Amino acid sequence: MTCLPDIHFKRSLRSLVEVAFFSCLYIFSVGQVLTAEDVKLDLQSRIETIYNNHHTSVVRVKATREVLLDNNKTRRLLKMGSGFFVSKDGHILTTGLLTNPDRIWIEHQNAFYLAKNIGKDSLCNLSLLKIVNKPKKFSFVTLSDTTDKKKIGSLMVALTCALEFQVGPTHGLLQSQEFSFGKKIFPTKMLRCSLGLGPGEVGAPVFDLNGRFVGICHAALPDLRSSFVLPAIACQRIRDDLIFSGNVEYGWFGITTTRKVNDSNGFDVVIQGLLENSPAAKSKLNIGDIIRKIDGDEIKKQGDLANTAFFARPDNIVEFLVVRGAKEFNIPVQVEKRPTYSSQKEKEVLIDRNASKTIDNISSSTANQLKDPLLDPQ
Repeated sequence: MTCLPDIHFKRSLRSLVEVAFFSCLYIFSVGQVLTAEDVKLDLQSRIETIYNNHHTSVVRVKATREVLLDNNKTRRLLKMGSGFFVSKDGHILTTGLLTNPDRIWIEHQNAFYLAKNIGKDSLCNLSLLKIVNKPKKFSFVTLSDTTDKKKIGSLMVALTCALEFQVGPTHGLLQSQEFSFGKKIFPTKMLRCSLGLGPGEVGAPVFDLNGRFVGICHAALPDLRSSFVLPAIACQRIRDDLIFSGNVEYGWFGITTTRKVNDSNGFDVVIQGLLENSPAAKSKLNIGDIIRKIDGDEIKKQGDLANTAFFARPDNIVEFLVVRGAKEFNIPVQVEKRPTYSSQKEKEVLIDRNASKTIDNISSSTANQLKDPLLDPQ
């Protein structure tokens, strides 16, 4: 039987570290019972190890540009955030970089290095930089294409550059895996963690307790003391494309979908429309088909469909498993490159081909309602 000591809790516990600190946990290991203090020290040592192994890979990214004001005077904008080395050649991955900067530099171990922008993925707002002259000593984060699923409640550790402070660790719990926020459907699955990020911390790397890279801090939710983390497999896909060509080419099926209640009181994803000259229109898919799987991945919600398109490569062939009437059909579809926008107006009204919702624009009313939670807290 496990009992809690008579301790007054000032606030609700938000992390496994705090739970371990206040609780008497009976854990049997090699025939011994570990006390709460043992557990706390073990977690502390793991966080220290993560910091010691990776803190030289983390940088502060700064970008600036000059803008012309209405009174013909100029003003210089400055934006900063975190980033981290992702190659031995000095490539750096970051997010939320200032648009069209005229100068970019990074701060690493109390030294300054000029950097150039190799490419930007506007869909996920990630940028790949490369410094002109490499530091003599630095480490880099190994990106993995693993699809290892983290369990809800797993402890996450981020190494960030808050404001002008030195690199330091912060921790939180994996709270959920989300495909959307409000009316916005993400281009791929996001991890929601209880990482309360402040100014300058977005763009930091996140690790699990074993030191494996989990993802990049993508956006902050300051009102909820949470943040969204773009998973490692998505980071690798973007990094590789930007290094190779400076651009990221996403797959496109060319369908719109809707949800329909099924006999189990759940929802099916149903094809609502086939866009003209799209891959779907050239295939044998029909309006009204219920999508069960794409290349073996189950499609239970519209976010699953968007996630599949995110990792689909143009010119590859994927197989849709659909239900039509009372029969199942396997239908091949040749993936094409996701269309680009010819104008801002087109971007605002274009329906996401894979999810039947607008994903690249949040209306002003929705933004006000959500208080712009997806913005960098700067």
